[in-house]
Amino acid sequence: MKNDTVLLEQIVTPEKHSFIRKKENLKGTIWKLQADAVVIGSGAGGSVAAAELSAHGWKVILIEEGSFFNSENFPEDEFHALSSMYRDGGVIFEEKGQASILQGRTLGGSTTINWQASLYPEDHVTNEWREKFGLSGFTQKENALFIKQVHERLNVHTVPESLRNENNNILFRGSQSLSVKPESLKNNSKGCIGLGRCGLGCPINAKQSTFLTYIPDAISKGATIITNMRATEIVDGKTKKVKAEFSPHRFKKTPSDIFEKLEISAQVVIVSAGAIESPALLLRSNLGNGLVGRHLKLHPTQTIFARFTREVKMYEGVPQSIVVKSPLPGINGHNFWIEAAPYRLSLATSLIPFFGKAQFETLKNYKNLQAGIVLARDGADGPVDSSVEWKFGRRRVHYQLSRSDAQNMLLGLKTLAEVQTAAGATELVFPFRRFTRPVSVKRGDDFSWILSESPDTFFAVGSAHPHGSIQASDDMAKGAIDGNFELYGHKNIFVMDASVFPTALGVNPQITTMSVIMNRARALASLNHRDSKKL
Repeated sequence: MKNDTVLLEQIVTPEKHSFIRKKENLKGTIWKLQADAVVIGSGAGGSVAAAELSAHGWKVILIEEGSFFNSENFPEDEFHALSSMYRDGGVIFEEKGQASILQGRTLGGSTTINWQASLYPEDHVTNEWREKFGLSGFTQKENALFIKQVHERLNVHTVPESLRNENNNILFRGSQSLSVKPESLKNNSKGCIGLGRCGLGCPINAKQSTFLTYIPDAISKGATIITNMRATEIVDGKTKKVKAEFSPHRFKKTPSDIFEKLEISAQVVIVSAGAIESPALLLRSNLGNGLVGRHLKLHPTQTIFARFTREVKMYEGVPQSIVVKSPLPGINGHNFWIEAAPYRLSLATSLIPFFGKAQFETLKNYKNLQAGIVLARDGADGPVDSSVEWKFGRRRVHYQLSRSDAQNMLLGLKTLAEVQTAAGATELVFPFRRFTRPVSVKRGDDFSWILSESPDTFFAVGSAHPHGSIQASDDMAKGAIDGNFELYGHKNIFVMDASVFPTALGVNPQITTMSVIMNRARALASLNHRDSKKL
């Protein structure tokens, strides 16, 4: 394989449009291309699908709405990073303010800006897929080959104790003293030295994002990667057509002589724009059944900030190296767990549920704050009451935390408060609107009152794990795509990203998305793409 740096130089960025025009003698504002398959999106799903198809001889074109950032040009400050590499300029807001969602909008998608926790769901989750939705082959044992290959490509390993920062050590010490067993997390890095800039893009390329792994793999096998092109419509037919429009860099002057629009004709379309944008694209293209965009899962989170008498510097070091799982059985197989969160100042500010002087005073000794998050596996009361819709010319996200999911969240917040105080916290900032300042605490305090809080008093839940909005099933009454991830009613249009999961994962979704998509993409790739009877 060629050197990855050389391969990445082949990515078609806006600066290369002029050269392509001259080389191909192209006129006008529309660039027209042909391929065996077009992949829309370059994150955990799209990059793996493109690599698999390319490796089997398919002519693949992958388009990405965001810009290409790497260690040479990652924004140095948080504001520019959020504005440039995150969707909606930083945060996707639920229509009624019930949730705020972080998702990548850059080459590599969220794999470029995530916190690296590398997990796969327990078998009771994937068994539920088989029993309720007819999806088999995804238990840890059944999918082991693909999980292993993803782990090897991304260098997934247990975070060494030497790289565990104080933000995570607080969870470790506090849970140990309460006899709640903490576990070490795995992440996908190589040569990490704990700079703590994962959410802004790793400046030394230690995090093995897809733009360093599966995208070079795809390019090495002939795939074409085009950035700054937003898919606007998929036109169905024996030969599909994907229409896209130029998507400019937020802080960079657009080169002259760019292609304003792109049209790609292909036999196969792979939709991999993520659990928010994939359903939005299908809906505005009038494709799919009534379950497209339904039952979005968020793996919702709530935060408690804890103040210590010493410096914590939550933003330094490996973001997540410890997980504290619920010691309780949970509700209907749904539960919570606790992780650390490496909030930088702008995100921390948005999550402090105070205003004015109270917020300023809380953040004054920011270095002494620790952040723990509770993540709940949503869906304890049945299908998640949420959706992505395309209405009045824009994408809208709706989400409602169910009563049982909220109760799981409260159980988790109670446990987190106990862990933080056991580790020596002197104040806690609770995520309830009724509080106007931090609460003084000490070890041994009784936090049972948290279980009586109403979900209506929650500050908006957070999420960095949207999934399951185009769920798969062997029954079209239960899913929008079949067991091969092909869109019901539309031959050779596939969905291959975190949208496909029929129930909530309950874990950070990157590794599950990659291994599950590799499983199905390899099956598709093995077909003779030049034999239309097989497709």
